[in-house]
Amino acid sequence: MEEYHPRTYGEAFADVYDEWYSGVTDTAACVAAVARLAGGGPVLEMGAGTGRLALPLAAAGADAWALDASQAMLTTLVAKPGGERVRPLLGDMARPPLRSGAGFSVVLCAFNSLFNLPDAAEQRLCLQAAAGLLAPAGRLIVETSLPGTGHEPGETEGIATEPGEFQVDSVDVRAIESDRVVLSAWQHDPVSQNIRGQMIDITAAGIRLRPWQLHYRTAPQLDAAARDAGLELVERWADWQGGRFDPVLSTEQIALYRRRR
Repeated sequence: MEEYHPRTYGEAFADVYDEWYSGVTDTAACVAAVARLAGGGPVLEMGAGTGRLALPLAAAGADAWALDASQAMLTTLVAKPGGERVRPLLGDMARPPLRSGAGFSVVLCAFNSLFNLPDAAEQRLCLQAAAGLLAPAGRLIVETSLPGTGHEPGETEGIATEPGEFQVDSVDVRAIESDRVVLSAWQHDPVSQNIRGQMIDITAAGIRLRPWQLHYRTAPQLDAAARDAGLELVERWADWQGGRFDPVLSTEQIALYRRRR
């Protein structure tokens, strides 16, 4: 996807995001955990999309800021009930339009938002920016799926031996309706840790392609990138209830970082 850029995902998915992805996070547990950690201080969500977390955070009384590279996503957010309580910010997660030292109690990168950045360098910039935006006792929270678990698009076939030697994992049928079919197709390069795909939305009006891509990291790789960004791991949960993380069995992680002392 040569023309894929930070705005691409939001522009492609803004009109269907609430319908397709509202349940990817345990919203109630996430809001409770973030609000507790923020302790009344401001919260910045990076990659906030249409506000599935920023809006309930604001409704819970948090000073919620929502950063997204897509104007379409933010337009949807502010038009929703309660949208006036959220402070929208248009910008790239790796280069947020905020000055270092902003003093956020929590910076939140929810479900795979960090992995939407295209490579390790951009992800490192995002982590560095987040570190600079934290209050002295603040926390960066990163929620991701884990490679090799049920959260990946599907089981791989064959073996890639060189970066760029993509393998086609599968094409899945995501929805069949009386006037609509939604297919999901993706390719996975396990050497470079890239997954790229298309949601193919077919209706009587035509075909809409909705591209997406992930550059995923293992938990140790994420911790190493955080250390390079001046952060250190405080704890890692298996879920938003604070469940014990198992490096073998857990299918997702919620990693909490603070500025290195």
